[in-house]
Amino acid sequence: MDNNYLKIIISKNVLIKYLILIMTLIHFSTSSFGNQKTNLYKDENIDISFLKAWDSKEATLYALFIKMKKNWKTYWKYPGDSGFSPEFKIIESNNLKKIAISWPTPKVFFENGSVINGYKEELILPIFFYKEKSSKKIDFKLNFLMGFCDDICIPIKFIINSKNALKANELKNKLVSNSLEKIPQDLSNSENLIECEVKKINKKMKLISKFDNNFFSNNNSIEQLILEYLDGQIWFSEISKTNKRFEFLSIINSLDDNNFFLDKSKIKYTIITRSGGFQHKGCKSPIN
Repeated sequence: MDNNYLKIIISKNVLIKYLILIMTLIHFSTSSFGNQKTNLYKDENIDISFLKAWDSKEATLYALFIKMKKNWKTYWKYPGDSGFSPEFKIIESNNLKKIAISWPTPKVFFENGSVINGYKEELILPIFFYKEKSSKKIDFKLNFLMGFCDDICIPIKFIINSKNALKANELKNKLVSNSLEKIPQDLSNSENLIECEVKKINKKMKLISKFDNNFFSNNNSIEQLILEYLDGQIWFSEISKTNKRFEFLSIINSLDDNNFFLDKSKIKYTIITRSGGFQHKGCKSPIN
């Protein structure tokens, strides 16, 4: 991809997503682990195992090991134009305070005019289960729903539980460690890395984001960008580089195009570079 011109379309067309969901459900086959004792699921396209990695005082780390047939993919927590947002629901728990899923930096795919954020062929997903009381062990049972797509999309719903999870071997634990290293680095406490302003251009409200040219250069050169807004009323589309190296332009969309307020502190940037991923919440107004 030409780094001098990068275009990512991220839209939120409710009707299109609804129609995609209906079409998907035609092919829907709710699945569960074939063997609940070992937390395994396998068919001709997808292979999933849920293993215990290691314990710490505050939490126990487990991981989903997902292998997919060539060209199959699954989705990041924010799937993009279309696709499945992964979901989980606690069925039973004991001494469980909270769950933290450590999503590795996703890839951005361009398919049929849509942008999809996710993973192809393999995903190792570490999940931290935090304890209410550090002296006691955790028990839990979870419903987990993930979507997998090639020519068709299939949601797979399955149960994972702590009591029957096998322990990962040394090689698997190393893979978990490698996956943890791929989590986007949080830059939100760093100052002056992103400036932004809102302007009306060609009758559309647009967000101009300017990135620090010292930090985001060389190995940290921005290859792909994902924008989220921590409020479902606003979203961004047609994100593209301008003719300036460290500047991006995106259209601001709102359910009420004529009356909205953009809170810059709610903008979440996921920045994919040559050296890995970064995340930054919020942007500051430019200094005039």
